[in-house]
Amino acid sequence: MKKSIVFLVIVGVLLFSTTIFAESPLVLWQFFGVGSETDTVDTATTEPNTFYAIMRAAIQESGMSVNTVQVDWGQYYTILNQSLDSKKAGDIDIMHIQYLLPYAKAGLVANLSNLEKETGIYLDKIIQPQLLESVTYNGDIYAVNWDVHAFLWHINKVEFAKAGLLDKDGNPIIPTTAQEFINAAEKYKEVTGQPFVYSDNGESTPWEFYAWLLQNGGEFLSDDGWKAGFNSKAGVDVLDFMTYLTTHELANFSMTVADESSALLNGKVASIFGGTWMVNQYGSANTPELDLYVTAVPTLYHVGPAKIWANAHSFVIPAYLPLQKQVEAYKFLVAMLKYNSYWGNTGHIPTAQLSQDQLNHFLSLNGEGVRNYYEEVSKEGTILAQPFAGNPWGVILPYLQKAFLGEATSQSALDEAADALDRFISQQ
Repeated sequence: MKKSIVFLVIVGVLLFSTTIFAESPLVLWQFFGVGSETDTVDTATTEPNTFYAIMRAAIQESGMSVNTVQVDWGQYYTILNQSLDSKKAGDIDIMHIQYLLPYAKAGLVANLSNLEKETGIYLDKIIQPQLLESVTYNGDIYAVNWDVHAFLWHINKVEFAKAGLLDKDGNPIIPTTAQEFINAAEKYKEVTGQPFVYSDNGESTPWEFYAWLLQNGGEFLSDDGWKAGFNSKAGVDVLDFMTYLTTHELANFSMTVADESSALLNGKVASIFGGTWMVNQYGSANTPELDLYVTAVPTLYHVGPAKIWANAHSFVIPAYLPLQKQVEAYKFLVAMLKYNSYWGNTGHIPTAQLSQDQLNHFLSLNGEGVRNYYEEVSKEGTILAQPFAGNPWGVILPYLQKAFLGEATSQSALDEAADALDRFISQQ
């Protein structure tokens, strides 16, 4: 009799635990910020507001309970790594695709190809199939693509017009060589006394260097990604060009985001290099001083293919989760993808297979000339495939700045940057 009572108690505990587990909400980690509680997918435009609106729509669509947790962007990957190690991460975690490979290799994130088979829901029917290559390792998918984002050239046509830098249709004349870029910059400065282009003092300067390096036939990493490869003649040529711009006050690659944004919006600079995530903010400004045109970072070298820096947000599921929880998380991500096209409100490029109407809507946002970067990013956007963990851009930035300040030659600055990156990689 006692054994029967014990057995019934154990069964009751197991049933109770299973019920609690099944009813516990999913937890999703993101770093876009805390968004509005009232915006809808039709009205939201900023990253935080749009993301929260999509979450609400997906929750309603799926009938699932999901808690959204904002994690500090500056510490995100440190927190994520520690939490994966202690098995306390979110059930769904945002991740840049550039950083995905080490997590997949280490078995830290779930194999989504297995979840496709488990659920019968296949991502190549929902996401643009060519994009899945970037989240695939050894033939299996390890993340759900959410967007493609890139670094772009935000041009103020009002300022370009002052120096005669518009074509007969009123669009910017895009330089095709480094010398043409310098010529345009010098012409604008002669007329206005102002710099031609600004870029912020964060990771964006290495992103511009990376784009022009690839265009010039160089490589950022060598030895299958385990060694710096940019301290080459191709790299020196590019850094010489960027240094010429700074020393002649044609460009400033050390701005704060706030200062460069203010300069663009108020006609104090002809253009800035900025991300897709800023397109809607600038495109919605509608000031007399700003007539915005957005295109890719220009192709100034023609030794290698036309390339620009790109990255992508994706979502992963921790591998330590029980299968049932993995399936729940995967199904919710599928529900989110139904509203992925609205993520384009921000300027980012959606990954879902868009109808022609959805694509036309994306291209029409912010008016003529603002969203014409879509095809360029789709063709030229290049995500760095790195086999190591961590951020290489922040490692090399101080050495690029040394060249701009005249504290080092381009060659010595790149040699120092390569040594620093090699040490960084060896410590991962």
